[in-house]
Amino acid sequence: LALLDSGKTVILDLGNANKEVLEYFSDELSRAVFRRQVDKFTNNRLGDHFIQLYFEEAHNLFPRNEDDTTIYSRFAKEGAKYHIGMVYSTQSPTTINKDLLAQTENFFVAHLSSRDEVNALARLNTAFQGMEDDILRAKTVGYVRMLTRSHRFVIPVQARKFSPLMRAAMKGE
Repeated sequence: LALLDSGKTVILDLGNANKEVLEYFSDELSRAVFRRQVDKFTNNRLGDHFIQLYFEEAHNLFPRNEDDTTIYSRFAKEGAKYHIGMVYSTQSPTTINKDLLAQTENFFVAHLSSRDEVNALARLNTAFQGMEDDILRAKTVGYVRMLTRSHRFVIPVQARKFSPLMRAAMKGE
């Protein structure tokens, strides 16, 4: 928490952890971050400091159930007030808590190979209706369909793979 408070990036890679370890540490650390930000809010100390959390394979942490009291649901519903943002990735939107999905503002759809998953995405957000077959057919690496809060229609984007040489060229080095 001290590192986050000082503006540092903290990476906790639980990708290879067993399910119990993953759930325990993710939950405990998420709750600690939430409590810290609520305390700052209550004492008018948030300032310009924002916390951004990233969760990969979110279906392991945000299971589809009716429990809307999880820390992740609180992030989705209340996080902005406390300067907490959340990014999550999954290839299985049907397995994510529906309350969390309903609170999601930005979608970046890179690859879905299941008709059920694509249809669920289209039901969740009408902007994806009519694109189901296109999403299933597209296999180009880095091709993303982007839907953001500021653009209420889906935008096709071709993301390029990061290269340190490309970065240097962009900086003029």
